[in-house]
Amino acid sequence: MSEEQQKDDYSANPNQKVYDMPHQVDHEVNVMKIYFSKQVPKMIWETKEETYTVKSGGNVSDVKKKYEKKGRRNLKADKEDSVQLKAKESVKITWEEEVQEMKDGKPVFDYERIDKTIIKKKVWVVAECQGTTGKLSVEIHENKLTNPENVYENPVKFLDGEEEKSKIEFSINGTLVYAKEIILRPKSDPDLKKLIEKFSKRENVNAFLYFKAEVTGTEDEVKFPDETHEFLNKDSERFEITGTPCYCNRDITVDEMIDLIYHLRDKQNYKSKRDSFFTSGKEKILAIGITSGKISENRDKIKLFTDEMNTMFKKFKIKTCKRKIHFIGQMYLETISFTYTFESRDSVPDNYKGGVDFQGRGMKQITHDYNYLAYYDYVNSTTHSETYMKFRSGYESVGECVKNRPKAQEKGLDAAFYEGLKTYAKNISENLFHAFNSAGWYSTIYKTATINAMDEGLEDSNVEKVTTAINGGQTNIAERKSYTKWTREFFKYDTECVNK
Repeated sequence: MSEEQQKDDYSANPNQKVYDMPHQVDHEVNVMKIYFSKQVPKMIWETKEETYTVKSGGNVSDVKKKYEKKGRRNLKADKEDSVQLKAKESVKITWEEEVQEMKDGKPVFDYERIDKTIIKKKVWVVAECQGTTGKLSVEIHENKLTNPENVYENPVKFLDGEEEKSKIEFSINGTLVYAKEIILRPKSDPDLKKLIEKFSKRENVNAFLYFKAEVTGTEDEVKFPDETHEFLNKDSERFEITGTPCYCNRDITVDEMIDLIYHLRDKQNYKSKRDSFFTSGKEKILAIGITSGKISENRDKIKLFTDEMNTMFKKFKIKTCKRKIHFIGQMYLETISFTYTFESRDSVPDNYKGGVDFQGRGMKQITHDYNYLAYYDYVNSTTHSETYMKFRSGYESVGECVKNRPKAQEKGLDAAFYEGLKTYAKNISENLFHAFNSAGWYSTIYKTATINAMDEGLEDSNVEKVTTAINGGQTNIAERKSYTKWTREFFKYDTECVNK
């Protein structure tokens, strides 16, 4: 149902919302759902208005455009859009703005269901239960599935504040929704270490959890969805927990990526463009560019970016904290603080093989026509690079080889192909998959010295080796060292990583 339809529906019958909400049934306790969640602000639409005084003239529609931003709707003025305004004239603008609901001076939150987390993280256990008497007891269990043994001892132990527990208890009082924040870890560090060691023996370093529930202390009829009293224990429902507290062998979450971006921006004192994200350059990836609002308000775009990065990390086995820290630190430099995927030069230095058409692109700024050709071969399973290497003279560019070597032309490395390669090159700056795929390929398959240097460590000398492997020199080495250091700090590598 659209927002407008919903408004019409409930305005026609203002009591309908009450009928649609779960409601209590006398002498019955009905445990409907139990799930893991995160707490999110409960947002409402609030009416706002402001009187704008015109400075130098224009029409009403120009004034309204000044108030357009994400999180606003129903923007109106007290004059028609076409009305011409003179200097010092006023126009009243009204709109609805999305804000967090407040109750008794405190912010109100909702609970958003999640399907995975990481060991040592805080999560909310939420139960939806109708009834007015009794106690709902909830245990967390592991389903080992095809694994030979469990990682956890059932029921799973967790922290409620500083206290270790194995059961969550809610007093049923007609609330309908009950929630408790817990930390998914045992209390003692030795027990946590043993648990992480068990996780490390599993190929995917994960486990799947579900709930078992019971209701006691009531004379009312008790209902569950089925006789097992289990929740989240069916295929595609189970809750996944990754058994490493660090970033090894797991995805980076959207929230973590947002926090990391701000961490890097604040460390470099990047105030004027703190919320800029891939909007600069003559070629860009429109799907991830943030043109208005804060980075934290554009989760959909950060999710696209983060999902593609995680996919690339898996594909090219960039799985350890060390590799990810190096990669992100170098990527942050190459993309000018996550703002460019294209170097955007009108002219290039003489050593740029292929000239302006083959300047830096992507998350690792692939440069020179022979590197673009190698990536083309990798993606398309062709062998043009071999042809180029076989027939070129000295260190001439691919373009020069195409122009001057008839035998290369006979093998398909001709002028028409080269023009097509120029067009293909733009995929790396304008297509999110190729922007990351080219970077992963370059750092692991094409330039194996890069990934080898990453594995050696995270000290300044290691950053120098990685930088040399990437671009053959020490360009912007001070910044590369800083970005790698700051990413290392954010990852809490020295205290959290299990694969130092």
